[in-house]
Amino acid sequence: MFVEKSQEEIDNMTPKEFEAYLVAKKEHEAGVRKQEITEAIDALKKENAEANKELIAKHETELNTLKSNLEEFALRLKSMTEKAVVGTGNDNTLRGSLSKAFEAVKEQLKNAIGGKQTEAIKVAVTMQVDNTIGAGDTQVTITDNTNIISPIRKRELRYMSFVSVGRTDGNRALWIEELDEQGTPIMLGEGDTKTKLSVRYEEKTANVKKIAVYGKVTTEMMADLPQLISYIENNLMKRMDIVLENQLFNGDNIGDNLNGAFTLATAFSAGDLAATIPTPNDYDVIGAVALQTELAFGIPNGIFVNPTIVTRMKLTKGEDGHYVMPTFATVNGLEVSGMRVIPTTAVSGENFIGGDLSVLQVLIREELGIQIGLDGNDFINNKKTMLLEKRLVQFASANDVACLIKGAFDTAKAALELSTSVPA
Repeated sequence: MFVEKSQEEIDNMTPKEFEAYLVAKKEHEAGVRKQEITEAIDALKKENAEANKELIAKHETELNTLKSNLEEFALRLKSMTEKAVVGTGNDNTLRGSLSKAFEAVKEQLKNAIGGKQTEAIKVAVTMQVDNTIGAGDTQVTITDNTNIISPIRKRELRYMSFVSVGRTDGNRALWIEELDEQGTPIMLGEGDTKTKLSVRYEEKTANVKKIAVYGKVTTEMMADLPQLISYIENNLMKRMDIVLENQLFNGDNIGDNLNGAFTLATAFSAGDLAATIPTPNDYDVIGAVALQTELAFGIPNGIFVNPTIVTRMKLTKGEDGHYVMPTFATVNGLEVSGMRVIPTTAVSGENFIGGDLSVLQVLIREELGIQIGLDGNDFINNKKTMLLEKRLVQFASANDVACLIKGAFDTAKAALELSTSVPA
């Protein structure tokens, strides 16, 4: 049962205790409100259910929302009882955050190395949401000598740096969309009747999804904390984040898959530019994407393309062999019609996706959770199993997806190509 705390008791709480107290308080208040609405609905039905039909429906809508909130509060309180250790680095780097987090469980790690582990070690790592994780160290020293492990090279992650990133505490993200706008403002003369404007609001939700990876670490590696952190950065986390970025681009929103940008985006349309551009090139296509974005009332700010396309753009030449750079592109050719051209191998071949990238909303529920425990024959092999998890959701409002454009350069050029047919 929830008990209201005094200000003195609140001041003496740890951050985790205070967070749990706030969640419990919200759960209590939602429960009280739920009871009030339930009683109000019963009273209205006894009075005259038919006459109070609209009011009852309104109360029932609020009641369903409260039930959903109560489920989420219960889950949050349950997760808080798992006593995960939270570490926040003194700097904003991944390594700083990992170092701080593992420093907090140093004694538990020592016990695990000595064979005295009694439960899974849980570490929750928090960082600034706009951190971009790069390729990490190119070399990891594994002893005091010159022995080196050279990690397999993997692509640089770029998606999260260009979309809207935030946080969520629930299992579902909720947003409100305006629909069915009616009425038009008009200029009025004295005494004239004013026009009525209306719009319908509708709640939309998207489920938080989880991605996880695990690997084996030796107890010797656990004893060398810098080496352990390098292993997490360069192996487990890098591999997980690449799969995650693939999902953010291409997820089909089926089952446990995220709702990817290509699934959400609107197809390229040449519009009034169709069959009007002589020998269109890559720059022309990007200019047309910017126009389509602006006509959808978006602000064109970025487009993801394969690195081959970027090189092809830079090497574009005129008939006499000189390099061609349009006036609507910056000197390095990586900003065209106001849009940053972002190369990434996550986008294949001739494909592109861009426009107003701010309409893509990525909300993070759990940035990085780490658990260390025993699995299978780990005990006799002096190994531990390390599990990494992230939980997040991606969505874009139906009112915004027209500002996010997908297509392929070759088909877009064909659509823009000036028609050479001779009228009959």
